Amino acid sequence: MSSQDPNPLPYGALPYYQVHFIIESVKVSDPTIFMAKCEPVTIGHLRNKVVVDLQWSGGRLADVLKSDKTLSEMLMPLMLDEGEISIDPQNDRVRIYTRWKREDNLKFSLRFFAAIERIATTIRQLSK
Repeated sequence: MSSQDPNPLPYGALPYYQVHFIIESVKVSDPTIFMAKCEPVTIGHLRNKVVVDLQWSGGRLADVLKSDKTLSEMLMPLMLDEGEISIDPQNDRVRIYTRWKREDNLKFSLRFFAAIERIATTIRQLSK
């Protein structure tokens, strides 16, 4: 017999979503190569907050993406809205995702999609 949770959550399903981009048919021989995380380095507060740099951490993919100046220029204006970008390998695919967003803040950005396409191209080149 299962016991009831003494601290139940006061909410049902929450209106938060996370967008995932999946790159399929990637040869992942060593998963640590394809692990990466990008976080913005900011200055200022609230309305005056500005992204001044991007901090990549992880494996070999993070080093390659860190050296891509065009990608950095594409991502800098977008990172205040996105928060962070994480890249994780899973079996024969690689997953790129951002932070959780409320449903009223969820939107499709063609500029962000172009940056994700550039990351996906780099992943495909590394998997060869």
